Amino acid sequence: MRRVLGTLVALFLAVPAARAAVVAAPGYAVHTIATPGTVEGGVVRQGDTILVGQGPGFTAGAQSVVRLDAGGPTTVATGFNSLGGFDLAPDGTLYVVDNCFTGDGCGTTVTGDTVYAIPDALTRTTAVTAAGQEVVPAGTIPFAADVFVAPGGALLVSDAVGNGAGRVVKVVPGMATNLISGLDLVGGVTRATDGTLRIVDAVLNPDFSTTGKVFEYKLDGTPLGTLVSGLAGGFAAATDSAGNVLVSGISASGSSKVIAVAPDGSVSDRATGFAFSGDIFFDSARDEALVLDFGVTHIVAICRDQDGDGVCDADQEPTTTTVSTTTTTPTASSTTTTTLPCTSARCALDAARTSAACAGQSIPAGLTEKLTKAETLIDEAAASPDKKARKLRLTVKRTLKHAAKAATRAAHGKRAKLSPGCAAALKAATDRVAAGL
Repeated sequence: MRRVLGTLVALFLAVPAARAAVVAAPGYAVHTIATPGTVEGGVVRQGDTILVGQGPGFTAGAQSVVRLDAGGPTTVATGFNSLGGFDLAPDGTLYVVDNCFTGDGCGTTVTGDTVYAIPDALTRTTAVTAAGQEVVPAGTIPFAADVFVAPGGALLVSDAVGNGAGRVVKVVPGMATNLISGLDLVGGVTRATDGTLRIVDAVLNPDFSTTGKVFEYKLDGTPLGTLVSGLAGGFAAATDSAGNVLVSGISASGSSKVIAVAPDGSVSDRATGFAFSGDIFFDSARDEALVLDFGVTHIVAICRDQDGDGVCDADQEPTTTTVSTTTTTPTASSTTTTTLPCTSARCALDAARTSAACAGQSIPAGLTEKLTKAETLIDEAAASPDKKARKLRLTVKRTLKHAAKAATRAAHGKRAKLSPGCAAALKAATDRVAAGL
């Protein structure tokens, strides 16, 4: 856990108590995602891939970053001391902060108190070491708490110094400058739906409790006011699909909870019963928040569950209605030849790949692999019992969604591999197939 706020966690947990079950607010459900070790620091997800910190708390060189995907757990970075928040850049670089350095009490360290870049975090098969991946020199940000990748690629890193010396630092390779100052135990940094920043800040009280606020700023650091104040703590932050700011680290009768702060400043619980709710990430594709609790070997997921059946809406088979119509067409004396449209998913996807829009172009191997996987799973679902078939179709939909994103990415950048027209044709085909499942 992070150094200053980690002390608060220890105080919060000083009185032993049985770990309560995490309970979601009405309209939401909770499930857990197992991790190889005790969670630490931050968590992010893209598609079916999760990146999460793990290891013993506040120990020199003992923490790591692990990728969880269909291939199982893969360690992508090692040698951290006290991981804080994570953020994933569009190019697949994972940025993480570490807030312990030699002399801070975690042992003799090689690096620390800064922000790190882990390249190709979604795909790499070998681990990098923390030392050598610093974006700015070790010791630059002594109480680094969270990192946010701003539009344009600059990093915004919160530095939870406390006593009015807390700040948000703007980091570009090799240089860190103060963007916002005069804060206290500043934690989570997130971007609101209107493009401005929401920043969690907490003040340490004489009884060692904390009182939190959520401040509003422009991206250039200009203050816009306070969204909410008087919170019973405040740690990390994320913005959900409805524009609410989710805030963790809120104390609640001997446990901890995650709250949702609406754009008008009103507050409601999102989930209760954590030992100490730490880093939080919102996955808009699944309408789901991922939260790290204290001292556990799993990630807590809080998903939308509008029908209250305990199953995430994202995991339910959509209900479809088929309407049959009969059309009578008078017989004409002329004769025409008609090419029948594709009636199978495999045909539709093959037709897109061989369409005029993609003529003469080589479809990237990764994209081809996703399309082939989807075709194979569709065939398997057709021959499977109903329960297994439903699960397979959900996997197909996720695979097609990833394929559509891959097609769109392949048409962008200086080294685009596909034309925009081909990417559009492939995306349209994946969308049609997914809609028909």
